[in-house]
Amino acid sequence: MAKRIRARVQETRHVRPHNDLDSAAFYFQKIIRDKLASNTHDALYFDCMACSTMMAFAFEAYLNFFGAELVKPWQERQGINDKIKQVFAALKLAPDWSARPFSSMRAMKDLRDVFAHAKPQTFELDKIVEAEVGELDGKRYDIGPEWEKTCTPDIVLAAYEDLEAAWRVMFEASGLTVFQAMDHGEGGLTFIEHVEEKASQV
Repeated sequence: MAKRIRARVQETRHVRPHNDLDSAAFYFQKIIRDKLASNTHDALYFDCMACSTMMAFAFEAYLNFFGAELVKPWQERQGINDKIKQVFAALKLAPDWSARPFSSMRAMKDLRDVFAHAKPQTFELDKIVEAEVGELDGKRYDIGPEWEKTCTPDIVLAAYEDLEAAWRVMFEASGLTVFQAMDHGEGGLTFIEHVEEKASQV
């Protein structure tokens, strides 16, 4: 019979959710690229929705990561604009939010907000047009919401490239190590004593 011991087990795990979120964005952007390459458009719009949402989540996770590392005390539950202000002050960066890559981060955040707070809308068109006989039969006009024009493969794929670029800019300015940005952990086992087996009772 194997000998028994009593021991203290200690484990610490450091989780960095931005890794999973930007990996999810990578996964969906690859689906989009593969579908475009094979001229497949089935559910492509939904892939764009998923990819843009993961990018928005990933960028906020970047803010939370750098904030937790560089801003003390860090308030994770504050609004994203306050997070942006504090994190970029700590990074000593003044990004141009009207230009790529950070304009894409704002666009993906706005798109995510549309999905998160979706509400019914009505759009109307009433105008006089001239056309050939039969040209207007069954014609549909694009009078939908502006966000539909943002949730397209071209814009979403460009935004994914900008997500990678934004991370590089922020990481290089942070002075942090790759190890700190990764999920990691440590632990140990400390022997306490041997445990005597109790004789089984018949």
